Amino acid sequence: MSLYDRLQVGGLDEDDEGGLNIKEYWAVIVRHKFTIILFVIIALVAAAISTSLQTPIYRSSVKLQIDREATRVVNFEGVTPREAAYSYDFYETQYQLLKSRGLAKRVVEQLGLESSDQFKAKEKPSFFHELKRFFSSVPAADTSKDSTHSESSTKGLESLLLANLSVTPVKNSRLVVVSYDSPNPELAARVVNALAKSFIDTTMERRFENSSYAKEFLSDRIKQVRANLEESERKLVEYASQREIVDLESKQSILMQKLEALNSRLTEVEADRIKAESSYQEMQSSGAQGFDSVSDSEVITTYKEKLADLEAQYQDKLNIYKPGYPAMKRLQDQISGLKRKIRQETSDIQASVKSRYQAAVREQAMLQSRMADVKGQILELQRKSTDYQALKRDVETNRELYNGLLQRIKEVGVAAGVGSNNISIIDKGEVPGAAYKPNLKRNLQIALIVGLLGGIGLAFLFEHLDDTIKSSADVEKITGLPVIGVVPEVRLGDESESLALKAYAEPKSAIAEAYRSCRTALSFSSESGTPRILHIASSIAGEGKTTSAISLALTYVQAGLNVLLVDCDLRNPSLHNELALSNELGLTNYLVGGYKPSEIIQTGVVGGLYVMTSGPLPPNPAELLGSGKMESFLQIASEKFDVVILDGPPVLGLADALILANMANASIMVVDAGVTRNDMLKGSVQRLRQAHAHVLGALLVKYGQGRSGYGYDYQYHYNYYSYDAEDAEEHPKLAS
Repeated sequence: MSLYDRLQVGGLDEDDEGGLNIKEYWAVIVRHKFTIILFVIIALVAAAISTSLQTPIYRSSVKLQIDREATRVVNFEGVTPREAAYSYDFYETQYQLLKSRGLAKRVVEQLGLESSDQFKAKEKPSFFHELKRFFSSVPAADTSKDSTHSESSTKGLESLLLANLSVTPVKNSRLVVVSYDSPNPELAARVVNALAKSFIDTTMERRFENSSYAKEFLSDRIKQVRANLEESERKLVEYASQREIVDLESKQSILMQKLEALNSRLTEVEADRIKAESSYQEMQSSGAQGFDSVSDSEVITTYKEKLADLEAQYQDKLNIYKPGYPAMKRLQDQISGLKRKIRQETSDIQASVKSRYQAAVREQAMLQSRMADVKGQILELQRKSTDYQALKRDVETNRELYNGLLQRIKEVGVAAGVGSNNISIIDKGEVPGAAYKPNLKRNLQIALIVGLLGGIGLAFLFEHLDDTIKSSADVEKITGLPVIGVVPEVRLGDESESLALKAYAEPKSAIAEAYRSCRTALSFSSESGTPRILHIASSIAGEGKTTSAISLALTYVQAGLNVLLVDCDLRNPSLHNELALSNELGLTNYLVGGYKPSEIIQTGVVGGLYVMTSGPLPPNPAELLGSGKMESFLQIASEKFDVVILDGPPVLGLADALILANMANASIMVVDAGVTRNDMLKGSVQRLRQAHAHVLGALLVKYGQGRSGYGYDYQYHYNYYSYDAEDAEEHPKLAS
């Protein structure tokens, strides 16, 4: 970042390089605050209208306590599992019974709801529901026919009752809240209380019926089980006597232990046999010399070492003695003896490996034969004991059932079943004094949240669709140019007041400070300082180009420089109007010929400021501006004046600005915050660069308060260094 950019970046955030910029999001919300507020108001009004159009619904609730009841009518201890103190399936069953059609039918009949017009009254559909039906592509069903059919059948009344019934368990307790909604508050209380009473009555009736049925069932079952037990015991005794069976379990246990021991020994022997067979096969395939057992034998190794020593001696003495010499013959006899011993030892090792392998094979075969005998004995024993074990299991099963039934029939009693009630009413349903729904407060809260979210979403949508320049960061991102100044938006109190002269008239104002800051940035823009010929350009007309040119010229005059301000917009000049000067003679008169610059240049509103207006509008502006006379004029003017500022025409659609930018030492693009579009600015800068113009940077004007929405930070920085006329009186100036 350049020095002049750092001087002006007082309003830029250092964390704009990456990450989430909360201030930008907040700026979007502030900029579209009226859209958000309007959306919220529409949502609140719609919610209020919808609420007012709905039929008031009243809710009456009764609170029940349901205790766990473990029914043990036909349960058998040790056969069926015990249920926990709190069983999910038990309570879920109770909740489904509360919403059953049978219970609803009973309540309808008890209260005589078949003839109740209040019960048949339907809830009035909401405003949003009607809108949904109106815009729906699927035609709505004929509710009049459904209503007539529903009202004329008991099934329809049950469905209507269940549709308005809700069962809500109280968390971490045995309580449940049963509620009923109705347009009539008295009817809501009557229905929910009748439902609770009917639920208790039906539970008691089921318990009584179960107890009576259980006693009869258990009595019949005991007789049948007793007969089965006696018959099974008789068959068991007869079978044992015929087969002379005393104790099958102990004999079978002994045989199983033998089989297990044989199996373990067979595993070991089989492993030894595999090892011996592997050694034997290795010996057969590799021969005596390549066999590991022969190679690893210490005796053979010793013999081989001695043989090598003797052969070495024989070779050494062969150089001295002949083979027939007695000493040489003795060495040959020793060598032959060692070779015979090596062969004999090798043969013994091979015979040992073969014998081990054969012994392992014989032992494995013997163990396998023994295991087959034991398995045969076990199978024979099991075959004999199959019928015996089946008869014995029948006896044990019948005895267990008989004992369990005797125990249960002692516990079952009609009086005990009826006397205990596991359901009780904690709070009865009362007539509600206020409607449960629609809830205006809740609907408005929801509408407020929806309105805020929808409004913010709409604001970001508008922001996404808005492709205008809003901040200096946008300028740098789109063009790559630095922002040499940011001029805040100024609202004039009087239409006759000139915005272009405000920086001079009010030197302590924010706009004056902004242009002075721009002047400072221009002084650091190059090694030579401020460009001698400065071209002020914009994408389109009305962006504040002329105002910026006049304000910059006045700031240079305040710095003690002589400034020439030239109106080069030969199509729509406005410099003479802003400064209240005559436009009878101007630049076109000089370029056409017949006038000297000194005859055309006028004195500005302050000493040191000189102005050359455009003059009469020519038919060929581009040819005049691109003439050699224009170049010579600028050369002379740059020598006579400290700074020459050219107020040029818009860049887009015209060649005039490109000609001026090529002649000037530097160009500045004036960007109207909130008006200049991204593609316009990008296209303008590209055109200037194609014309080989030196585009020094951009000047962001009309920034803040209105369209750009970022003005707070910049106005704060400018106002920090400036104060209005009233503050000036309170802060006396230092003596010069």
